[in-house]
Amino acid sequence: MHQGIIGKMLTNYSNPINYTFVISDAELGMNGFLNKPITLRWIGEVKCICGKKLSKFYRQNFCYQCYWNAPEASQSIFKPELCTADLGVEERDLEWETKFQLRPHYIYLANSSGLKVGITSKHNELTRWMDQGAVQGILIAEVPNRRLAGLIEVELKKIVSDRTNFRQMLSGPPVQLDMVREKLNCLNHIPDNLQKFIIPDNTVTQIDYPVLSYPKKVNSVNFKKSNIIKGSLLGVKGQYLLLDQDRVFNVRAHQGYIIEFLI
Repeated sequence: MHQGIIGKMLTNYSNPINYTFVISDAELGMNGFLNKPITLRWIGEVKCICGKKLSKFYRQNFCYQCYWNAPEASQSIFKPELCTADLGVEERDLEWETKFQLRPHYIYLANSSGLKVGITSKHNELTRWMDQGAVQGILIAEVPNRRLAGLIEVELKKIVSDRTNFRQMLSGPPVQLDMVREKLNCLNHIPDNLQKFIIPDNTVTQIDYPVLSYPKKVNSVNFKKSNIIKGSLLGVKGQYLLLDQDRVFNVRAHQGYIIEFLI
């Protein structure tokens, strides 16, 4: 048994992806648990990024104070076009925002539940695609900061979704797309002053996941419904554990929960 705080699962690009479940200092290789019973038991406490323990989060895995004051919960996290660090304007914590925003970012296309557009920091694209359950990915542009990435994404969202339908993504692999053609279709929608950031390389990354079988009808389970979740592990995709009886558990949505993990 392992007890600790749930973290985001780690991924290692291979065929298929290797997943590691993080619970405090323990790292558990999930691929080795396929077709075996696992149990997750929530002890009734959560821990915010500030270190405070609570019986539940206020919103989005934050306590009340962090939700309204921490830079990790600011509006620009969800709408990168609102970033202002490159303009020298503080949103909540300029020092933190400068480190987070003023670094190269990619704009990309991914095929998860279908075609989607997104952004991520440079060299994080593989992790981003694996976390989203994408089976294909291609880079569109590289910009020097997060705000510019957001501005390009805003334009591309007019023709391509920026959302992943998790139920569809977990129901099976999507139809393979001509990602180079999809990228070329997007280029004319990038503003003229940002065209110089387009990446000429059209390499398409293919991704495979450790899944024995997909649910026929996705049934999402969480600790709000029950503090004990157990069953046979039939696969891992994105940040989800696929369990028997068509159940799926979103690991990332439970970051900060203090649990016992039994194998």
